[in-house]
Amino acid sequence: MGKTIMRVRGLTKVFGSLTANDHIDLDIEAGRIHAIAGENGAGKSTLMKMLYGVYPATEGTIIVDETPVNGWNPALARENGVSMVFQDFRLIPAFTVLENVFLSLTGRRYVINRKDLRHRIRALSETYQLNVEPDQEVWKLDLGQRQHIEIIKALINPNTRMLIFDEPTSVLAPHEIARFLDMLLQFRADGYAVLLITHKIHEITTVADQITILRQGKKVCAINREDGFDQAAIIAGMLGEQTMEEAPEKPAAREFPQLPGIALRAVTVRDDHNREILQNVNMELARGRIMGIAGISGNGQRELTEAIFGARKISGGHLSYGGEDITHTSPGQRIRHGFRMVTEDPLHDNVVESFTVLQNMALAGLDVTTTHGRIDWEDLRQRLAERPEMEAMKVPAGDRLAGTLSGGNVQRMTFARAVISQPSLLLACYPSRGLDVATVAEVHRTLLRLRDAGTAIVLVSEDLPELFAMSDSLTVLAGHQALGPFIPSDCDIQELGKLMLKGDGGNAAEQTP
Repeated sequence: MGKTIMRVRGLTKVFGSLTANDHIDLDIEAGRIHAIAGENGAGKSTLMKMLYGVYPATEGTIIVDETPVNGWNPALARENGVSMVFQDFRLIPAFTVLENVFLSLTGRRYVINRKDLRHRIRALSETYQLNVEPDQEVWKLDLGQRQHIEIIKALINPNTRMLIFDEPTSVLAPHEIARFLDMLLQFRADGYAVLLITHKIHEITTVADQITILRQGKKVCAINREDGFDQAAIIAGMLGEQTMEEAPEKPAAREFPQLPGIALRAVTVRDDHNREILQNVNMELARGRIMGIAGISGNGQRELTEAIFGARKISGGHLSYGGEDITHTSPGQRIRHGFRMVTEDPLHDNVVESFTVLQNMALAGLDVTTTHGRIDWEDLRQRLAERPEMEAMKVPAGDRLAGTLSGGNVQRMTFARAVISQPSLLLACYPSRGLDVATVAEVHRTLLRLRDAGTAIVLVSEDLPELFAMSDSLTVLAGHQALGPFIPSDCDIQELGKLMLKGDGGNAAEQTP
């Protein structure tokens, strides 16, 4: 056993009528990886934010090096060697890596010693295989690289001895996850205490020395590796009396010949740097069908969905909907056509953090009643409460501020908001990312219900088994092209994965995974 860095006893956090954490006890030791597991809304992120000092505890005690601390806050946490890598990154996109790292330093001088700081960043990058250069501008980097900056910000503090990671793999592509888990093992070998928030059983059993399971804000149990990790027991601890349901049986898609969908003809899309990220894309999606979009992260998934939704200009070719050319129409016009979108980063793109859940739900364009020019919020609350989507997705209480929600609860809210209006076209980007097993199953059932009601669905995911299970057809984005369509039942999942990595050009119809 390593030295105990922090103990918490009876830690409780209350938000209004909600008890997010209820008398939690925890010991964090150096040289060990401690996983905090639980379904979405179990209180994992709230607990970690208390340990880092973002939220003051309503009750309970934090003990550091056997001494109780008062007035615990992030500055005091960093001084005592506690650092946190948040699920939503704290970076200024217009600044360089070096400038962002400088802002995280305590006791800093007003003049940056760029040479020394650049050397320290590069040394950490080399030690832990972090793929960033000090003078890169953050806005040019993908989510995985931005996470690396946050890790450097944590490590560059010489006091750091305890690292907190909040759902770190939710922003990573599949090929990046194994590398990240190896990095956690290196942190452990170097004597760091690591707290890992995750709902992914494989990650827990691969690297964790201990698991603490939370459910509905309470600590259910703690399991040590030396006592044996049992996946069934972990899942039962997370879900309680719920039972794991099999993936829904996918019935054959119904025919909707009277409801033509979208068609892309020779479409070219540019990225944020004005580079052609997708060229000459030809694609059709009928109503009542799910088209899965596969590809390694950064191969044009975001740009494609934004172009279809109207949030990004199409620089060449044509987009039609129902036989009507909509290439140059606005997002508002497409919303009126019934287009809805769940983006890959809903907290950044889909949510006003200072609004309540109810106010954010109203942004979906729902009909609202007004009295003397004022929205009747109680009427909207009651109508939403009657919608099955709200119950199925367990959307948090309407008076909660969006900025206080965990990443999983933000995902629940934005997904429910997108589907509640029965869209004609749903662009669903990573809809199951960061969600627990039971909620993922509900997302899948909802997508199938929408499909069978005539919605055309573009499903973007990096989880190939999910795409194979849910899609009626598959398109691979690789090498600036859209390859396909492929029929899942006729494809080999390994061969399709190789196609994603290889990115062959040529005639998509000739590709035969």
